[in-house]
Amino acid sequence: MTTILKGIFRWLIDWLYFVSCICFIGASLGVVSHLAFGLCFMDAPDYTYLAALGFLHGLKYSSLWAGGLAIVLCVMRAHREFQNARTAEAL
Repeated sequence: MTTILKGIFRWLIDWLYFVSCICFIGASLGVVSHLAFGLCFMDAPDYTYLAALGFLHGLKYSSLWAGGLAIVLCVMRAHREFQNARTAEAL
């Protein structure tokens, strides 16, 4: 029973890790893209406002995809671990 709970806890932590990474990358790209567009296309950009807006837009749009993509990444990791365990048993 404790092995099952450890497995569930481990995959939950992995899923949260992937979600956090995806949201962080999205927020960072949002900040960079908004600042770049503001620098290129605005006469007197307010960098604080553009960075905050980019952070919110990047976080919002990356969080839409983060949960599903994190599940896919967890399944890919589980499959790789299963394959590695199977090849280790065969040797």
